[in-house]
Amino acid sequence: MTAIPFPLLSAPGRKPQSAGGRLINCFPEKLSGTAGEQYIYWRTPGLKAFGTSGGATFRGALQVGSTVYAVIDDTAYSFSSSGGAGTPLSGTVPGTAPVIMARNNAATPNIAIVSPGDGVVQIASGSVSSWPDADVGQPNSVCFLKGFFVFTYGDGKTRTSGVNSTSINTLDVATAESKPDTLYRPMPLGNGQLLLVGSASTEVWGGQVNDTGYPFSYIATIPRGVVGPYAITGDQDGWGKGIYAVGDDLKVSRLDGYEFTPISPVELDTLIEAEADRTALSISAYVAQGRGYVVVQSPTWCWEFDTVLQSWHERQSHLVAYWRGMYPVNAFGKWLCGDRSSGNLLEISSTTHDETGDPLRMRIETGPLGGFPKVLRINGIELYLTKGVGIATGADPVQTDPDVEISISRDGGTTWSVGRSVKVGRQSLSAGRVRSAIWGQADVQGVRWRFDESSSVPFGFMGADMQAEALR
Repeated sequence: MTAIPFPLLSAPGRKPQSAGGRLINCFPEKLSGTAGEQYIYWRTPGLKAFGTSGGATFRGALQVGSTVYAVIDDTAYSFSSSGGAGTPLSGTVPGTAPVIMARNNAATPNIAIVSPGDGVVQIASGSVSSWPDADVGQPNSVCFLKGFFVFTYGDGKTRTSGVNSTSINTLDVATAESKPDTLYRPMPLGNGQLLLVGSASTEVWGGQVNDTGYPFSYIATIPRGVVGPYAITGDQDGWGKGIYAVGDDLKVSRLDGYEFTPISPVELDTLIEAEADRTALSISAYVAQGRGYVVVQSPTWCWEFDTVLQSWHERQSHLVAYWRGMYPVNAFGKWLCGDRSSGNLLEISSTTHDETGDPLRMRIETGPLGGFPKVLRINGIELYLTKGVGIATGADPVQTDPDVEISISRDGGTTWSVGRSVKVGRQSLSAGRVRSAIWGQADVQGVRWRFDESSSVPFGFMGADMQAEALR
């Protein structure tokens, strides 16, 4: 018996034979040194219904006090902690792009909504209305820091409001001048400083707040920009695990001090480089069971970075190659997100093993195993997993008698066999082996295995052994 090499991150390779394995909708968790294996693979958090709307396209959300405000199509909806049907507010949010929202600390908070390219509106007195001070102009983003709304503009300018106010003094303006690039976002840092993030550079501002004029002072320049207005994340309430960005070097990076450190694998870099419209790329974040996830998305794919193991996995929803969740926001002690499949709000939940009833298939593809340049005969495979996790009162047979589907590639990953199903055990039936025999021959490129598990049960995979012999 030979241990099959399970990957610790998704590495599909530029060609199948160069792959190190794939993780789709699952992540490794390091086990205790006294456990039977070093790692166990769990399904990524599922999605369950939270709030509904009459719209179709989710654009962003923000919690303010006991209310979540979500922009769906051109309408802002309010949701309480109990979810359910949202209440549409009167007034219109311009544009169709995802929005960037912020609130201040006024007794009755002012709420700013910016749609890049379409300007800013506010939520006030239960409705959406124009920004009270026309001197705000047409910003492309907003954040809140030290009592001020901080707005940015495509020409490199940045402007602030009055303290906990919507008023604008046209003298409270500065220009990011390190490079003549587009200014995309203001981003508050946890130390009270401010990032002014552009397309080719990022400036750090802060220091003593000025009494007159622009309240922050220039500190330093980071020679790295981002690919678009949605390509930086990490300032959300409840996150606290650092700033991450899709940089103008077409890599995903983490901000370490005043330096962006690349963390993305070459396969993800290749996907980013292949995007025709990189301004549509987004990066966001959420937390589940104390584990931080950084989500990098395009309209056609999604990868997640696990901040605990510093590893990557792919995310796919049912029958599509991307994740249907979008723009997570911390609210009511949980993480909510939009739904690409509807105009609804969903809850990201570690104890939910599907996506609003749709299967959430976890897939592990192993690295190659063989005796190059010899041909192998595969006599059998045994799986090490959490047995007896069926749910007696669940949906029959998906939950009551769950299974794992096993496929094999005998040519290093170019083609795959039809899957075979093996049972993982009804509720509490945890004895016995999970084994499948007689898999034929594998050529000199080696054998790779694929394990799919779609049952909505708390299933964990710890490894597998293969019994094989070299023929020539």
